[in-house]
Amino acid sequence: MARTPRRAQHGREPAPTRAVAGLLGIALVSAAALGAWWLTSEGTAAPGTYVAPSEIATASSTSEPSATSSRTSRRSSSSSSSTTPAHRSTSTTTPPAPSATAAPAGDPTRVTVTSGGRTLVDASLQATYLDADDVLAPPFGTAGWYAESGWPKPGQTGASILVGHINHGSEPDVFWNLPQVKIGDRVTVTYGSGREVAWRITRSSAASKTEVPQDDTIWDHDNPRPVLRLITCDPTTPLQGGHYEGNWVVWADPA
Repeated sequence: MARTPRRAQHGREPAPTRAVAGLLGIALVSAAALGAWWLTSEGTAAPGTYVAPSEIATASSTSEPSATSSRTSRRSSSSSSSTTPAHRSTSTTTPPAPSATAAPAGDPTRVTVTSGGRTLVDASLQATYLDADDVLAPPFGTAGWYAESGWPKPGQTGASILVGHINHGSEPDVFWNLPQVKIGDRVTVTYGSGREVAWRITRSSAASKTEVPQDDTIWDHDNPRPVLRLITCDPTTPLQGGHYEGNWVVWADPA
């Protein structure tokens, strides 16, 4: 799709074009051939039904991607598994230097989301980069933190980005429960050092794929605070061209 210029907010320059364009190509789920699998697969939860993260981890980590849910990043008219249209940027904009704000030592290794004493997300984290097609796609059974140059780790100033699959073939995946979060719920990212950084959810919303690419509240890499964004698919939207038509985005501020 054609990408219109992003607006700068509060006098700040727009985020690096290539990084933003790549994030828009997050390949989170593809299940077209399964159709409405939640209505036909015996024992599989419907979207919006709570599934314990321990059960999600088991289901996701013990099976290989199916032909309909495998990661496919070809951006052709005939095949695509990205949840939001992406295009290769030709911008030569230099990414900003990494944030100087101290984050815990090492890399983030785990993310949890709790709501009223119930755990919605409990997933391992791994560094995730754009591939040759400018697609960001963590493996099934784990979440990814966007680790390209210029984007902060969770806990550094700016908007750090976490992505994860909503399902894996006919089974829930690590961000299955993410659309169930409520305002005030807690997100915790744990680092390899054992230290934790916490956020409070301030917004949770379905978003169309025409709106997400232009939303500076998501791709806010130069926010003066260490904010967090979590992105997955919206499984209540129709399947089109091998992926869900909608995204689900969660915004969180420091706890």
